[in-house]
Amino acid sequence: MRTGQNKRLPNHIVGLIAFVIIVIGFLLAFTKQLPWSDGYEVQAVFTTAQNIRVDSPVRIAGVEVGKITKVEPLAAGDDVAEAPDEGDAPVEGTTAGDAAGQQGALVTMEIKDSGRPIKTDATMQLRPRLFLEGNLFVDLKPGSPGAEEAPDGYSVPIEQTSVSVQLDQVLTTLQSDVRTDLQVFLEEFGSALVDHGGAEGFQEIYRTSPRAFKSTSQVNEAFLGTEPHDLSGAIRNFGKVARALVRNEEQLKDLVTNFRIFAGSFAAEDDALEQAIVELPLVLEAAEPAFDNLNASFPALRAFAREALPGVRSTPATLDVATPFVRQLRLLMSKQELRGLVRELRPTIPRLAKLTKRTIPFLEQARALASCFNTVIIPWGFDTVDGGTGYPHPAVGPVYKETAYGLAGIAGESRSGDANGQYIRVGAGGGTNTVAFDPPGIAEDFFGVTPFSIDGAMPAIDSSAKTDFKPNVPCETQEPPNLNAGAPGLGPPQQTASTADPFEVGGPITEMLTEQQDLFTEAADAEDEKELEQLYEQWLEDDFPEYQQDIESLGGGE
Repeated sequence: MRTGQNKRLPNHIVGLIAFVIIVIGFLLAFTKQLPWSDGYEVQAVFTTAQNIRVDSPVRIAGVEVGKITKVEPLAAGDDVAEAPDEGDAPVEGTTAGDAAGQQGALVTMEIKDSGRPIKTDATMQLRPRLFLEGNLFVDLKPGSPGAEEAPDGYSVPIEQTSVSVQLDQVLTTLQSDVRTDLQVFLEEFGSALVDHGGAEGFQEIYRTSPRAFKSTSQVNEAFLGTEPHDLSGAIRNFGKVARALVRNEEQLKDLVTNFRIFAGSFAAEDDALEQAIVELPLVLEAAEPAFDNLNASFPALRAFAREALPGVRSTPATLDVATPFVRQLRLLMSKQELRGLVRELRPTIPRLAKLTKRTIPFLEQARALASCFNTVIIPWGFDTVDGGTGYPHPAVGPVYKETAYGLAGIAGESRSGDANGQYIRVGAGGGTNTVAFDPPGIAEDFFGVTPFSIDGAMPAIDSSAKTDFKPNVPCETQEPPNLNAGAPGLGPPQQTASTADPFEVGGPITEMLTEQQDLFTEAADAEDEKELEQLYEQWLEDDFPEYQQDIESLGGGE
């Protein structure tokens, strides 16, 4: 062997590769797909499998788009879950035999790409390949364009599937009892046409049909609905109703019997029915505004229903609790109890009538009082005192709060008293400012010490006059009091002496004023009440005797 020459594969490996290629070729030839590829599958629940088999075709408009891969029997009550989309919450499954209450079949189908997309509202029907009998196939209607595409493994519910009617079912339909009922129907129908003038009625229908076609076309147009899929939804729901009627045969018989009685009652009153039909268009025309108002009230009614729903849910529990009370109340309403009650109420009712008559003036006064509170007193209570521009002490809150503060202060003052009764204690005060003023009409000047100068009065004396009392005018018609204080009243003529040399009086008065100023300064610098109390006790013990002697030396007496 030359260096660099390529090595040949062994014969057994070449044979193995050829065998694998041949097997794959056969699989593609017979199955049309690779064995490891996952096809698109859907499931459908049918009421019966009839004789559908594996590998039976699935067709859309006669074109084969798939085949049956599995047929499984289902017992009544078995759940079949729909395959959810990725990321979506699980979808509640349908129940085989849920509506029918009988056994069914779960058919699994593999659909080619040419048969997609299949929508969630797709319908399926088992139909025979031959006219009379033969193998079945699944006739698939892929659904409406606006619906969502069914995911892989989606299960079509039993409400969207149906089976074909077999020839044996048609033949077994006309049993003895059915043929008897058919004979009775034909006999009664012939009697209606011959004996009861039914033929003339049909002739009258033909004569009046042209005029009725216009109304019939309007009705047919109304059946189309106002939104897409209204008609298809109505047909689908009517199909559900029809299936429900078929499942309950005894109830259907009762419905037919009661409808016969109902129609017979109308037939017995044919004259009145004819007049009613004549008046019906006028009634509908007159009722149109009422229908419009009814439509307008539906949103509010819907909102009311939502709000009333919690109360309705709690009604059963309320009734359970109220039942014993109602039972006791019923016992109180017995004949014996009512006789005793009437005996006691007989002398009371005339007095109650007199009381009602006398209550009328009282109620009128109560109404006037309530109106006075609403229009005068309450607005006044929420008003605030206006001190005017530049007033340094505005009202903190409305009148009703400030009044409470004042009453609390008066209550504190009224608690002061001794054996002679309650009184208000007035403590002498002082300050660092010595004030001298000359009151009008008094010959002597007044002197005093205050922490601040006297600014004046707020409100002024003129603004403090009482409101005119009008006993003959109802309170509810009067204006609320005006709380505007106006301009403040000016203070009396006054002079403020210098703190360094008060009035240059000299002697003991100057010393006393200086000591008093020092005392006020120390008191202002006190940190707490205990220190202030100690300072006061020290002043009484050390300075007050000398202060008292100085006053006596000036002729102030004891």
